[in-house]
Amino acid sequence: MTLMILSVSSLHAAYRLFKDHRASSLGFLLIGCSSVLSFFSPSNQVIMSLQNDLEWAGESLGPVLSTFDFLWLSDDHITARVLLIGSTFFVMLSDWLSPDGLVIMSRCLAFSTLSCSLTVCAFAENTAGAVGSVALSLPLLVSPRSRSSSLGPLVLPTEGPLSWIFKVIMALGCWTTRKGLIKYLVDLKGWD
Repeated sequence: MTLMILSVSSLHAAYRLFKDHRASSLGFLLIGCSSVLSFFSPSNQVIMSLQNDLEWAGESLGPVLSTFDFLWLSDDHITARVLLIGSTFFVMLSDWLSPDGLVIMSRCLAFSTLSCSLTVCAFAENTAGAVGSVALSLPLLVSPRSRSSSLGPLVLPTEGPLSWIFKVIMALGCWTTRKGLIKYLVDLKGWD
């Protein structure tokens, strides 16, 4: 049920934002596709691994792409590009990181994404964008994916009720971030 809520929320946000916010739309599409693929429970280990990797990429890149749009609209193009390029390299090179390094880098990515988004939303007085950014970044901050690491006590498990709660929070994050981006664009057009 939570996967359905997340997929509907993220795919709806991707559809609504496509015209004016392509980066956020791509991030929400990535989150939506990973949650739709999670509906199916394949028996093949390779496909299960691919689903887990896609879900992790959605959790990692979804907030980055929405923050990219906030930064781009605020005319901070350099920070937007650095964040996008850095996060893309992180996802591409994550297989070469140690399990502990992956957890640490995931949290660094989530913190930098969240701080950029909160800074823009604070100056623009955009509460919906700030709440949505926190909700989208929360799973990566609280419980980053890890492959057996010595940081076990610092990482919460991602199965069971906690996973469901994170999916519902991400669904709310998709909805509120969409509202925040639309409001920010309307405010910018009103200032012109």
